[in-house]
Amino acid sequence: MSLFPKGATEEDIERVYLEAHKETRIDYSKTGGFFGPKLRNINHLEVGRSKVINSWYVRTAEYILVFYERTLEWLKKVNRALYPRKTTIYGKRKDAYITGKLTFAMRDDYAIPLHNMPVRFWARTWFGGWRLFAEGYSDRDGLVRIDYDYLESRRFRYKTFHFEICQLSHFFFNPNDRVGSIEWEVFERIKIPKSDLTGMGYNIGNLQLFFWEYRRDVAFPRVVINDHDEDSPEYYSDGRNDAIQQQFVPIELTKEKHLVQIKLDPDSISIPSIQADYPKNLTVAMEEKLPYSTRCDYWFGRRMMNGMNCATFLPDAKEAERYWVKYFGACDYEVNDEYAFPTVEIKFHIPKGGLPIPEEIITTGPVSSHDKDQFIKRNFTPADGDRWEQAKRVARVSGGLSTELDDHFAGTHVNTEQFSIAARRNLRKSPLATLLFPHLKEVALINHSADSILIGPGYIPKASALTARGIVQRCTDMMGVMDWKNWEPMEVINERHTYAKAENLFWEVVGEFVDNFFEEHEVGIIEEWFEVFRFSEDLVQNSAEAFHSSINWGTLTKEEKEREEKRVEYYHARFRFDPDLERVRYKGKLRAMSPITTNPLAPEPGDMENLKQACKYAIMMATFMHTWVNEHQYEDIGEILYSSLGLRFGEHKDGIFRDESDYSISPDLTRATQMMWFSNLLSRTEYGFITRNEENDIDPLFRDILEKKRSEFKNLYVEIDNIESRTNI
Repeated sequence: MSLFPKGATEEDIERVYLEAHKETRIDYSKTGGFFGPKLRNINHLEVGRSKVINSWYVRTAEYILVFYERTLEWLKKVNRALYPRKTTIYGKRKDAYITGKLTFAMRDDYAIPLHNMPVRFWARTWFGGWRLFAEGYSDRDGLVRIDYDYLESRRFRYKTFHFEICQLSHFFFNPNDRVGSIEWEVFERIKIPKSDLTGMGYNIGNLQLFFWEYRRDVAFPRVVINDHDEDSPEYYSDGRNDAIQQQFVPIELTKEKHLVQIKLDPDSISIPSIQADYPKNLTVAMEEKLPYSTRCDYWFGRRMMNGMNCATFLPDAKEAERYWVKYFGACDYEVNDEYAFPTVEIKFHIPKGGLPIPEEIITTGPVSSHDKDQFIKRNFTPADGDRWEQAKRVARVSGGLSTELDDHFAGTHVNTEQFSIAARRNLRKSPLATLLFPHLKEVALINHSADSILIGPGYIPKASALTARGIVQRCTDMMGVMDWKNWEPMEVINERHTYAKAENLFWEVVGEFVDNFFEEHEVGIIEEWFEVFRFSEDLVQNSAEAFHSSINWGTLTKEEKEREEKRVEYYHARFRFDPDLERVRYKGKLRAMSPITTNPLAPEPGDMENLKQACKYAIMMATFMHTWVNEHQYEDIGEILYSSLGLRFGEHKDGIFRDESDYSISPDLTRATQMMWFSNLLSRTEYGFITRNEENDIDPLFRDILEKKRSEFKNLYVEIDNIESRTNI
């Protein structure tokens, strides 16, 4: 056991890495066809048996149904072509009006008005034609008044009238220039009988709308979705659904085959056979080319710095060139009795110009069913031989679960959703809608799916120590260190720190793009500053409680206090959270998110810079930060024995400190195939990329700035064509 495989050098590992990376690189091109099995859409994915259409007869019926639905859609298009909704206003006099008030509908915010909501008043002719009589917006108090021609409305040709409230559906950029156009969709339609329009004014009353409402069952921002197919506030684009159907069916079928084998003939299947049935990942391919290359100390440090984990290295307080990486485990979260989740602290030596070399691993907490002391510590060094190898595996597993929950789910998915909800609730007339919406769409949908696939009754609570409740507890804590204010990219330690260099480079790209956008649209942003104010209010008031801001330190034991002090220090560094900022206290809680502005009328000194920083942060989280961890999951948690999300206690007194050949501590067969399904799902089904711009919703300037940096990113092992434009998987 050494820094490198026996007889190998650093150059050998780097050569093998490049060969294996090329061999296992994921291709996002489309595959599949009518005669192959079909997956309905993302919402129908399940950890067990997803709703895949596998029977030829069922596929034929599905084809007939699809043909029927497409025929209906074609007829609707014909209808729209014959009776287009032209924006020409019918009637010259404005002697009558439609009035009302729009507010949110949830019990705790029904008094909050819906400002700047687009409204339209339409007439429908006896032959199906549409005639626009009036249009406008609700005001800051949610009040609507739009005037129309009363005498024109009395004409016999008009059969019914409709009052429509709209929301922004999509933003398009012309591929050849930066001229954009907004597409609105009807959010609510109210039919008004012609016979009711008898006076000069018609009051539709106080309309309480369930519009992008906040959930109240969790302590961090999530949107209400009761039925993802029927009443979601937004829906996946056809391209998004097509991509996952075409890319993921082979993986789904492999999982289904394994589940059947496990049920009918478990002796016919094993962890190695499960691994072999899925596409090779990076570590499997490397091990085939050079055994021990992914288990050696060199690779361990390389991946901790530049792999999926992209760890934060805290300098040691006493020793130069020594750093600590810390993965906090079960702590006080709700856990089960099957899996271990110890806290792992890793001491590295990072020489100038070199990669991290692990020198010590400290685990804290239970590692076997024979000893459940949550503060018992164990120390390991390279001199410990096999125990050192086992400790590195424990570190990989604890690090993998921590990264999956802390950085991936909370840090990018839920973090982006909180910006998505606040933006959708408040940005309409402001140019900021065109800046942010392409990067914030669909994240609420995939997060809702994650609740069932991965969190609630899904995979992670069955394959790791944390229960579903424990995951929510942990994510609540993590959201308590998410703030745009004073955020900055990771500090680069040396030339080998390619991840941090890539993060800094992309932050420069986002900065240039957003700065340019503000220069072009500053007047429009200031004109609609009230929307910015309400956007800021929603962000702050609905953000999580700042991490440990209400903890009673006096009630903690010595061990608990030491652990929590370490967590505060590390999380603040990890997520670049500034603890010295003055924060808002709302409903008795100190909120994690900083306000952008406190003036509803106009920006005060510093507010425009605040707004720029908040926009840059939201775009950064939704694009590069999510792309990195998502794209690298298959590399670092795509081999069952290398790094699963959990190790079982097993029955041996050594617990999880056993060789890889001891399958009793590895995931069981069901969890093993689900793990491979899970890692393939997250890395293999991406859709919506900045440079590919599949739906023409990305500002060409953003794409052009990124394109100019192509070679710089390539030198840092980043393919810019794989950087996502939004978080939707």
